[in-house]
Amino acid sequence: MVRITLKDYSKAKFNNLGEIVNEVPEKTYVVGIVTARKLRRALEISSQVEEMTDLEANDEMIDYIVDVFENQFTADDVLDGVASDKLDEVIRNVMDQITGAERKKQQLKEKALKAQN
Repeated sequence: MVRITLKDYSKAKFNNLGEIVNEVPEKTYVVGIVTARKLRRALEISSQVEEMTDLEANDEMIDYIVDVFENQFTADDVLDGVASDKLDEVIRNVMDQITGAERKKQQLKEKALKAQN
């Protein structure tokens, strides 16, 4: 299972310091299974990122994420629903979920905790 949460920043209200002062509506999207074909595409994109500009890489990754989530949202929804300072983190998190890196990290944490006991 892979999930992403997008916010509706158009509903945000700010104080004089520029801080959000209300709950910003958000929606979490879930896809139950990622096929091997989509995993292969993730690995393909990851191997090509070094050759791309940051803009090209972000666009490619966002389009890929939209595809993985079967067009439940658009690339514009991602661009508008993720704070600029969180975009790389959100992309990395989704890619980690797709490639299984998230699961591997959790397994390593569990092993470390068992070793401490």
